Amino acid sequence: MRIAHLLAFALSLTVLPAMAQDKPATAPQPEPEPMRIVLTRSAEPCEPDCREWLAAQGAITKDTPAELRRALAELNGRKLPLLVYSTGGTVEAAIAMGELVRKSSLDIAVARTVFSQRDPALGTIDERSPLCASACTLFLAGGQRRIIPPQARIGVHQQTIVETETTTVRDYKIVRGRRELVDERTETRTVKQEQATGEIDAKMRRYLDAMGLDRSFIEVTVSTPADTMRYLKPEEMRATTIATEVGPASLAFSELRSGLAPVPGSSRSLSAAPVLPATLIAPAKPIGSVELGAHRGSKLRLALAVGEGRYQQTALLQMRLLLGDTPIPTRLRSVTVTLPSGPPIVLRNEDGGDPEAAMTADVLRETLCTLTDRTAVSLKIDPPAEDSPPSSWQRSNTAAELLRLPTLRAAICR
Repeated sequence: MRIAHLLAFALSLTVLPAMAQDKPATAPQPEPEPMRIVLTRSAEPCEPDCREWLAAQGAITKDTPAELRRALAELNGRKLPLLVYSTGGTVEAAIAMGELVRKSSLDIAVARTVFSQRDPALGTIDERSPLCASACTLFLAGGQRRIIPPQARIGVHQQTIVETETTTVRDYKIVRGRRELVDERTETRTVKQEQATGEIDAKMRRYLDAMGLDRSFIEVTVSTPADTMRYLKPEEMRATTIATEVGPASLAFSELRSGLAPVPGSSRSLSAAPVLPATLIAPAKPIGSVELGAHRGSKLRLALAVGEGRYQQTALLQMRLLLGDTPIPTRLRSVTVTLPSGPPIVLRNEDGGDPEAAMTADVLRETLCTLTDRTAVSLKIDPPAEDSPPSSWQRSNTAAELLRLPTLRAAICR
């Protein structure tokens, strides 16, 4: 009798890109359900004038922005509020969702929706223990009005980088000298989890600035260790401007849409916050180039351009990497612009179809327009090529030299 041998072959190994994501603040728990966004009508006796809202509940994942786009399309232009209840999730997805909400000029309130068992499209609002924590607060920041009940748990802490490894495992058995497939499965495990880089913090800062929040909110967030959670008091919700109004979620259904008013305790007026991306964006305007170091017998240089940003208070900064006059692939590279104060500006190629496309970043117009010609600036391209020294891929000088400030100022400062 032949003995069948069971062989396990790990035939493919893929390390997924690192993503900024919430780190649990307590012991490991079962994975929360992904966020569902449902157009909901009040289950209370109210016909024909029942309230309607988008109920957004669960963990924010990379697929949630698409879920939000689907739900917004279902509104057909109607301005209904979002009621959110979430422990957090993926930072990049939360930012994308906040931008979609701000583009649509919608309000967000923190509350839980209890769905009817007889009809899942009907629900009631439960404000006994509202929750929006970690990356959820970035989603919340996109609301044109942000209504938070005083008893709500608004949790903040540092973000983490989570890197996962996915392995396809195939089991075979040998029968009469031939290999037969018995089973195939995919296994995913976390191989690295660490505090988010300054790059992620910088991205959050730029986003929150564009949303018009007071900078005290990001400072509270990044100063709270990732393995803890800080829940804001009502006065902190107001002071950090994560709340435009502290009160019941029913305020989100008010027909009085008078615009954003200054929040008590804040030195910044939210009425200046951008509420819509630019609708007509002209192509970026070239403003010159900056020469870097030697590489492969020629000179590296960055071709600079500026234009209108996605928001009313931002400008587009664009840099194309060239060797002489020949474009160099930028898909896996970034340019970091360091200024004397404030977070660094990180430009990347976000055009998935063009590996040599320009690296871009949305920057607060104020950040660029308040620079002086003599402001110290440094540029650094990562990663440098292995066949030339790192010094060829970076340079320090004045804003006039490295950002072509006089020309930049004439193009976007008004």
